Amino acid sequence: MSELPIHFFIGKGGVGKSTTSALTAVHLAATGRRTLLVSMDPAHNQCDIFGMRFSGKSRPVAPNLAVREIDTEYWIRRYLKETRNHLKRTYAYQSAFNLQDHFNVLQYAPGLEEYALLLAFEDVIQAAGGQDAIVFDMAPTALSLRFFSLPSISLVWLDELLKLRGAICDKKEIISKIKMGACEFETDRVRKKLDELIASHTRLKSRFMSTSTHVNLVLNNDRLSLSEARRIERRLAGIDIPISRIVVNKMGPEETPDDIAEIFPTERLSMLPLVPGGILGLEGLEQVVAGNAGALCSIAEGC
Repeated sequence: MSELPIHFFIGKGGVGKSTTSALTAVHLAATGRRTLLVSMDPAHNQCDIFGMRFSGKSRPVAPNLAVREIDTEYWIRRYLKETRNHLKRTYAYQSAFNLQDHFNVLQYAPGLEEYALLLAFEDVIQAAGGQDAIVFDMAPTALSLRFFSLPSISLVWLDELLKLRGAICDKKEIISKIKMGACEFETDRVRKKLDELIASHTRLKSRFMSTSTHVNLVLNNDRLSLSEARRIERRLAGIDIPISRIVVNKMGPEETPDDIAEIFPTERLSMLPLVPGGILGLEGLEQVVAGNAGALCSIAEGC
């Protein structure tokens, strides 16, 4: 069974990721595919583009098209609650040390925002039954790169933690034999949780590297945008995530992407025009889609 196609749109703030992802979602829906557009950017520009309010529940906006907005703060709270509950269950026998006093430090842990986005991403995928495609409007560069890097980084860290836990269990077994006979450490809850996390992050890493996952890099035809686009591609290449398409957005009628074509292969370039006054509302999106079918086909389907 083939995986559900996923389209990510990443790039420098202000280049038009939200508009490009909305146009792609409208294009996919117009071709008969049940499409979910997910706003992962904390700025949540999709509500302004469509002129509608969105929430954590999918809202239909057109035939075959629904939009969902990710509340990062909700997913951070959910992660902290689940972590506290897990620690309480795992270390119930140490309740005398009043672990509750130490839980509050979790809210200041580095990486919480990107981990919350990963939890939200998994929830979107698990709830995607009946969809033919999902389009993710991503946060600006720094947060998006941490989001994509987190599974790889976490696997290195978790592998070392698993080795450390094994060494701790070996020491405990020696002590237990001396004091009260052999113990069954294969039921160790900490090691079980580490195994679960390793399996989860392995799945996420594989999903990001899958041929059904398309990472589209959006930029404008200017030097700053191009410089950041090059850095993004290098960072993703370092974790084996390829860029599917380079989307040159807001192209003026007399402009040519000569500098961009010197860096990125022309067969990977797709260009979308500058629309004076911006693109607002479903009708405005549909008009641009109708006039740029070829470019949007290349973005959405590699035509």
